[in-house]
Amino acid sequence: MLLEQVWEYISAHPISCFFTVLIIYIIHITLKPLNRVRRLGDVGLFFGKPELKGVYRERQLERLKLLRRVGEMPPVFPNGWYCVCESEKLEKNQIMEITILGQFLSLIRSESGAVYITDSYCPHIGANFNIGGRVVRDNCIQCPFHGWIFSAETGKCVEVPYDEGRIPEQAKVTTWPCIERNQNIYIWYHCDGAEPEWEIPEISEITEGIWKLGGRTEHEVMCHIQEIPENGADIAHLNYLHKSAPPITKGSDIIKTDLSDPQPAVQHVWDGKWEVKSDEDKHCGVMHLNQYMTIWGYRVPLTGSKLIAEQHGPGIVHMIFDFGIWGKGVVFQTVTPEEPLLQRVRFRIFSNIPWFFVKFFMTVEAMQFERDVFVWSNKKYLKSPLLVRNDGPIQKHRRWYSQFYTENSPRMLKDGSLSNQAKSIFDW
Repeated sequence: MLLEQVWEYISAHPISCFFTVLIIYIIHITLKPLNRVRRLGDVGLFFGKPELKGVYRERQLERLKLLRRVGEMPPVFPNGWYCVCESEKLEKNQIMEITILGQFLSLIRSESGAVYITDSYCPHIGANFNIGGRVVRDNCIQCPFHGWIFSAETGKCVEVPYDEGRIPEQAKVTTWPCIERNQNIYIWYHCDGAEPEWEIPEISEITEGIWKLGGRTEHEVMCHIQEIPENGADIAHLNYLHKSAPPITKGSDIIKTDLSDPQPAVQHVWDGKWEVKSDEDKHCGVMHLNQYMTIWGYRVPLTGSKLIAEQHGPGIVHMIFDFGIWGKGVVFQTVTPEEPLLQRVRFRIFSNIPWFFVKFFMTVEAMQFERDVFVWSNKKYLKSPLLVRNDGPIQKHRRWYSQFYTENSPRMLKDGSLSNQAKSIFDW
């Protein structure tokens, strides 16, 4: 009866119902936090004109990987902390497959909420915990093949369900150091087996619930990991590659965008510097950046922001923003080396800033970042770049970044293989 009445009303008022649904949908999209995800090939690569589609696009992507000149690169997996997951994406009693350092690992959340990381393969006969494995006994993982149970904390086998004899000492799965902080989960890696050498700062405004998650972006980038944080020291590129606001019709595509216009109608004005934080915090580099927008040369009120971006190690940046009357917040930029030349870059904003300003800011920030993706995905790494005085402290940044490499750091060989495999510090 009710359905018949609803249908009669819709039949009698189709236009009103259409616009009502449309308005509800627009409100939903507008209020929903930004979740902009770009996979490898979605942005940053040229697929011909007219653009290749389907299987031809996939073939061109493989061809680009094969023929690209990468240069004489540094080691591909620096020592440090790396983000492997956002906290809300890992539920209790869940095993999640993660890709990091050129291999699959298993990320586990226990029944009590603690997080652990282990190798993915059972030492019994080699079954994969990520495919059918279960969390049992709070913080243990059970192999899907024969039911062997391992502690996710120590890695030791605690039960062979069909054998009451002594458990072999070799029945152990490798574990990796990890920590959950600022609603992200991080793994520690060091090629020489060293314990964590610094802590990831905790942002009290997030812990206390003052700043809320306002949106996220995620990109897969085909480049060496060092290229991305080096941007912070490359001050000169800001007033060329990022000078103009992204055109609505062309987005972030630098092939279609005229970057040479000395006075674009809508312009970002940047002023920044990069430096090492201190001798005590030598793992931390800091960029100070002031920015505002102009339209036809006139400064737009309420568009200014002050940024202090602290880079903690090779793959974590805390961008502390002050937007004046709009509020304050932090953007986490995390770079995770999944493969030698494949980085997963996440941006997440926590703030007390109005939702509409957060969405606008994160969208524009993502489009500007995607301009860099076009460059990184196609450039060659130059060990000795030809620099001029106003390029910024690029070489200073490289010297600072080199502290995260040692003699044992894995390098990519000419055939694409690694000089040595990354392993847990508990394997030493």
